[in-house]
Amino acid sequence: MSRRNSIFDDVMRLPWPVGVVAAVIAFFGSQIVAARPTESVLGPVMSQMIRTIGWYFSAILLFAAFLSFLSQVLRARRFKATRSISDIRSLSWKQFESFIGELFRQQGYFVLETPEGPDNGVDLVLRKDGEKTYVQCKHWKANQVGIEKIRELLGSMAAGAAQNGIFVTSGTYTQPARDFARECGIQLIDGEQLVNLLAPEQMTSAIPLAEVCSELEPSCPLCQAPMVKRIAQRGKNKGNPFWGCSKYPACRGIRNAQT
Repeated sequence: MSRRNSIFDDVMRLPWPVGVVAAVIAFFGSQIVAARPTESVLGPVMSQMIRTIGWYFSAILLFAAFLSFLSQVLRARRFKATRSISDIRSLSWKQFESFIGELFRQQGYFVLETPEGPDNGVDLVLRKDGEKTYVQCKHWKANQVGIEKIRELLGSMAAGAAQNGIFVTSGTYTQPARDFARECGIQLIDGEQLVNLLAPEQMTSAIPLAEVCSELEPSCPLCQAPMVKRIAQRGKNKGNPFWGCSKYPACRGIRNAQT
């Protein structure tokens, strides 16, 4: 059974500036509440208790933010030192998840690591451009990721209303897993692709992960059929590429395409 996560744990998983802001709000909020006049005989005692509690929670939040900052520094150093498949496979499973999280941070995503324990098929939650992406990580050195794991991620996406799904492994995938991922639009990243993403020219050019890693066309969000890259011929997006359903005009599903 996994342990229950505290507010301290939650703050540590957030970017450290969030913890600092939370500490400031807790401190000044408690002081404002404590300063409100009261006619109760116990008013002064209650006010002092509120001030003390405010100081206590503010100190906890600041300490958690400090640890979050240290974790960020260590995570960034480990990320810079990891450049080969042997480096990646030498990481622990938890380090591997943090490493993948840092990879997405480098691409401009807001990354939230899920608590330890049962993850329901989700290790990282990404947010960017108003979209939510679920990421599942498997630090497998020998076993291939099978179709059942991809199905778990798809189920989590549906339950959590996530627009995108990405599965990352330090190993490889079975062919049925690749076929199923293509059908449902889940992006797969294997160990070889991870190493390619860590190449200096990829890191400095900030190429979106979807362009670097996706070897397969996405699936239609309406009918799940394969999509075809087209160029808009009219409207405000004229001349821009987009993904259109291969069953057009029977199906008019579209997806944005990076240029």
